[in-house]
Amino acid sequence: MNAQNTPLVSVIMPVYNGERYVAQAIESILTQTYTHLELLVLDNGSTDGTAAILRNYAEQDPRVHCLFHPEPLGHAGEAASNMASRQAKGQYIAKLDADDLAVSSRIEKQVAFLEGNPDIFLVGSYLELIDGAGQSKGIRTYPLSSDAIYREFYLRFPVANPAIMYRNGVVEGDFYQLRNKLFTDDYYSLFVYLHGGLAFANLPEPLTRYRVHDRNTVFTNLRAKWDINMDVKRSFIREFGYTPPFTHRLLVGLISAGIHTFPERFLIRIMNRTRKLLNA
Repeated sequence: MNAQNTPLVSVIMPVYNGERYVAQAIESILTQTYTHLELLVLDNGSTDGTAAILRNYAEQDPRVHCLFHPEPLGHAGEAASNMASRQAKGQYIAKLDADDLAVSSRIEKQVAFLEGNPDIFLVGSYLELIDGAGQSKGIRTYPLSSDAIYREFYLRFPVANPAIMYRNGVVEGDFYQLRNKLFTDDYYSLFVYLHGGLAFANLPEPLTRYRVHDRNTVFTNLRAKWDINMDVKRSFIREFGYTPPFTHRLLVGLISAGIHTFPERFLIRIMNRTRKLLNA
């Protein structure tokens, strides 16, 4: 592949206390079949050995650029992603979390799709779920077309944020609108762009390996986070006039009732079962 004839891709990777997995995540980018890329890793106030790992990679490969913030910015990494993306020089920006892995052909396939579909702003993909040891636990699928993605936005987040690539310079200002310190900024922001007329797509293959482990932020403060998630869903209706299908509202209502009925210690098990039910 002749890098001079291909668009530069900026890969954004926020990391907080990620010494356990960040080296694997970085390696998955540096060994991509698509080589014309830069990797912007923002250390979001880590207190473990993350910084040393990042500096070591930056010394070995000039494509790795390390950014450091002295304390956690919050917003589940989206504030850190905003900060890193301000430095992005690429025509396209791709996301990858520091505990996940990119399949070796991910960047090449997403660039090819965006180059061939100039009307599409953002492309994601299916996810392969892996455990802490990297063992496969199944595939999470997503709707493929922009219309189908839009229809599912109340039921679940129908785009995998760690698997997205989008066109740099289309959105004015920061990519993620920061509304909540804990999470959901990605969920809200991508809905705003899709509702506003920017077209999305998902590729029908797992190009990112999403790690499910005990340190995932999604598995902490579950009841409080579900309530925040519900506020975001309601904002789609309240602020934008979004009309979800009746069956989606019914399912979400049933899940919400269950989350507020069962003891906290059972919620992770319940959430995992409902995610499998909804393929979310």
